[in-house]
Amino acid sequence: MPCNDLSERIAVTIDDADRFRSYRFIKRSCGRGVGVDDLLSGWLAGQSIEAILAITPRQCLEDTGVPGGIEEFLALKHLVAVQAALEALLGRNNGEEDGFCTPLECIYEDGQTTLHAAIRVDLVTGRIESCGGCKGCGTQRTAFLTA
Repeated sequence: MPCNDLSERIAVTIDDADRFRSYRFIKRSCGRGVGVDDLLSGWLAGQSIEAILAITPRQCLEDTGVPGGIEEFLALKHLVAVQAALEALLGRNNGEEDGFCTPLECIYEDGQTTLHAAIRVDLVTGRIESCGGCKGCGTQRTAFLTA
C-alpha cells in the first residue's frame, strides 16, 4: 500500500442485545493497530450502542484515564472511529465511498454482528484538534473533538 493511503479499517462486534462486544482498529497499509488496536474495548464492553454514541470526548478522557499527549489523541481517534462504525450499523450514515465511514461487510454469526468498515483517517484527525495548551479551561488536556 502506498504511504499516502489515508484509510484505516475497523471491525466492530455487537451482540443480539445491541451491546458492544469488541473492536479492532488497524491501518490498511500494514494491518497493524492504530496504537493498541482495541484501546477502548475493555471500557466499552457491555455498553449499549446508544450509550457509546452519547460518550463525549471529555467523558472518554476522564473515564479512561489516559495519561496525555499521544495517548489522548489515540483514545479520541478510536472513539470517533467506533462511534462512526456504530452509526453505520444503525444506518445513520449514507455509506458513501468518499465518506467518513464506509461499510465493507457485515457478518452475523453465533448471536453477534460484526461490521467491517473503512475509516478515512484524514476526516477522523480533522475532528481532533489541539487545545493549544493554554490551560484556560483547567483540564490541561491536549486534544478535543470539534463539532
